[in-house]
Amino acid sequence: MITKISTQFFKRFGSQDFSLTPLTLLAGPNNSGKSTLLQAAMVWNLAMQKWWEKKGPGSRSKAKDRQGAPITRQEFTALPLPSMDQLWTDTHTSLRKDEGKQGAPRPMVISLHGVDDEKNEWQFGFEFRYSGPEQIHVKPVADDLPHLETARKRITVVYVPPFSGIGVNETRHDRPYQDMLIGQGKGGDILRNLLLEVAEADEGNAWLKLEKIIEEVFHYRLLKPSYDGTPYITCQYLKGIPAGRGFGGLPPLDVSTTGSGFHQVLLILAFMLARPSSLILLDEPDAHLHVLLQKQLYDILRSLCHQSKGQLVIATHSEVLIDSTSPSQIVSFYRKPHALASDSDRDQVREALKRVSSLELLLAENAKGILYLEGTTDFDLLKAWSEVLDHPVKRWFADLPFWQNNHGRNPKEARAHFFALKAVRPSIEGILLLDGDNRNLQDRELSGEGLTLLRWERYEAESYLLHPSSLERFLSAEKGPLFAQPAMDYLREQMPPAFFSKPLENSNFLRSEPASKTLLPEIFQRAEIHLPKANFFLLAQQMKKEEIPQEVTDKLTAIQEIVFTLPESNAP
Repeated sequence: MITKISTQFFKRFGSQDFSLTPLTLLAGPNNSGKSTLLQAAMVWNLAMQKWWEKKGPGSRSKAKDRQGAPITRQEFTALPLPSMDQLWTDTHTSLRKDEGKQGAPRPMVISLHGVDDEKNEWQFGFEFRYSGPEQIHVKPVADDLPHLETARKRITVVYVPPFSGIGVNETRHDRPYQDMLIGQGKGGDILRNLLLEVAEADEGNAWLKLEKIIEEVFHYRLLKPSYDGTPYITCQYLKGIPAGRGFGGLPPLDVSTTGSGFHQVLLILAFMLARPSSLILLDEPDAHLHVLLQKQLYDILRSLCHQSKGQLVIATHSEVLIDSTSPSQIVSFYRKPHALASDSDRDQVREALKRVSSLELLLAENAKGILYLEGTTDFDLLKAWSEVLDHPVKRWFADLPFWQNNHGRNPKEARAHFFALKAVRPSIEGILLLDGDNRNLQDRELSGEGLTLLRWERYEAESYLLHPSSLERFLSAEKGPLFAQPAMDYLREQMPPAFFSKPLENSNFLRSEPASKTLLPEIFQRAEIHLPKANFFLLAQQMKKEEIPQEVTDKLTAIQEIVFTLPESNAP
């Protein structure tokens, strides 16, 4: 069994170790390195094949030449490359000043570590050196040569790319051409070849296993493929299961006529049964599959792998697969790749995959904290008030602030998002600012470790726009005093007298009245002004400092302290 894959200067990984178990799930967002780890194992496997072919004991190579073997770009079928330097971290093939002797070759190394049946540890690595855009040289790591026979005989690797479609016709391809198509992510282009290999297998009843699984999962009868001198391989199925071995009146259909889910499952099973290996690499096997089918396939894969004593490494986004796997078998690719330690860690990764967008991943890397608001209007009002008050947090609003629009949904959604975000960055802080109408939810149900809960004293943020002087000034500026007068008369009819003498103070009326739905729309209508809620920030922008309640300043200060780091020159 392989217990670890180590890399140095391979693609996005500088120096990195990845621990593996008999079943390992690689979980994380797109472009986080999951597929790169699978590629590292594929490159190691290709290096073993080419080095043994060109420099191994049976190669007739002179002993002094045995240690290095050239591999051309055309021979490099593990993955498609426009130039061989694409294998190196940042494409730098020479050492930089901080890495050693500047300008010297930068050796890329990929090593596999394992234990044999007697629990004896072994490791075998290959060193890659850049020879030019079209060629590299590969040789074993000198200290690992005693383990050459163990690694070569025990480790066989098969890689199953994500399904990318199936052609109508497919002729028989030799293995090198198949490997090239696999490296290019075109596994569907060799599906019929794989099915033919399964049908022709001499041992293990491989075809009967495949036929039985397809019947159990899809209730289809898979027919043995044929290639009797015809230009193309024929692969068909029956859309049902006849009682006998005949067709039962069902017309045979080509496998290309089924759906993508069937193709995906069939491709994965064909790979596993046609090419039983010690290490099976699956890239997003859950793609195109309904959640119930994801679970079925996962159970089948684990069973087949157990029977063949193989090892599974699966790159996935699937919540189903993550929930069905022990945390110790999951490697998270949020932050630096690391094995999970607890059920809570697993839950965070699952929620992050479901809730955290690619942009949020980028923002979370550098942000001190995140602000949760009930809507865009709240954000625009806070931004406008921060500018009027000349509050330091105005700089946060002016940049690319890290905040989330909760769209007025249950505030528990924000708490769940924050929980997921901590899988990306455990030290991140958050603030959840709710309208005053959310008092039926207890604080302990919403707050969490690192998440601070605040509520407006008034019914909602828009309630702090209700100041007689600022309203009259805004209305007069928009339509003139003549139009402002009916609106102000309406305001006096609706508001208690204390509001006009002490407009900055809160009252039971302001705590219970949804101003954005009642008072403000009617005020603008009386003044014959069309001002949708999305533009209420225009009213906030023309308020004066003395017309904004102290509570607004307090909320801005809390936001500053939790989500915004002041530049050193402005820090107190």
